[in-house]
Amino acid sequence: MLLKTVAHAVHRKVHFTEVNHLASLKYPVRTRGTLEYVKPDTLVMTQSAPRQAIYRIVGDRLYVNRTRRGVPVSRFPGVIALVSGFEGLLSGNYALLNHDFTTRLQGDRKAWRLVLRPRLTVLRKALASVAISGHGARFARIVTRAPNGDRSDMRILP
Repeated sequence: MLLKTVAHAVHRKVHFTEVNHLASLKYPVRTRGTLEYVKPDTLVMTQSAPRQAIYRIVGDRLYVNRTRRGVPVSRFPGVIALVSGFEGLLSGNYALLNHDFTTRLQGDRKAWRLVLRPRLTVLRKALASVAISGHGARFARIVTRAPNGDRSDMRILP
């Protein structure tokens, strides 16, 4: 039942702020923008700062900005893992979610946390974990960790 609450915690479009801690950079990179999931297979991140950019994943293709020719998502294992996790979670496809990730759900409807860890070796090379937390039917925070220590902390704004 709690997993159904988590699956309903998506709005058509949400605003976010994100702090990326990358091993290759001395200081964190701060971004902000919007995130939108459109059933059945489209995820759009529109970044408004520090520079404008649009990243669209439609099916198995990644489009950057206004390009008409997408590249296969399979070139980016980290992106595959994230898309698979979001698609499984937001579409309510728990079989997909459990196929690609081990899952650990904690809390209750008021405050919950879902931790996803990739099962497949190719995904584990790019992604160590995704922790999604929220309250009620609302996402509040998404933290992704890479095996090399890189970390992204996205806050979903009310």
